[in-house]
Amino acid sequence: MTEPRSTADDDGLAVVLKRAAATGGGLASPAPAGQVAARGARRRRRTYAVGAVLAVCLVSGAAAAVALRMGEGGTPVRPAAPPRPTSSASPPGASAPEGVPSRTPSTSLPPSLAPSGSPPPTATGASVAASFPGG
Repeated sequence: MTEPRSTADDDGLAVVLKRAAATGGGLASPAPAGQVAARGARRRRRTYAVGAVLAVCLVSGAAAAVALRMGEGGTPVRPAAPPRPTSSASPPGASAPEGVPSRTPSTSLPPSLAPSGSPPPTATGASVAASFPGG
């Protein structure tokens, strides 16, 4: 077991510690207010700079992720097609009543786009070679 300690040892240690604390407290002096304010300003600037760097990293990372996501593609989106004509309530083979235009699309082209009677000329090997000098 432990032996009972004398209080004289504890009192002597307490006196020595109090004397060291008084000596250290007398030598310590606070930093001037200007230095403390400058330290605070530097710390604030560093904090703001780190926050700005983090914001830039987050925004650029999100933009890169969106760009990569958009580049994946998968199946391309097809253009929208015009709606197909729906069948009317009348039975098949019945004609439209008079005065109602037919829903059948017209297949006639304007005269400028209509095909001509003869097909366009095709190039043959002899005619191509004859058109170049030395060939």
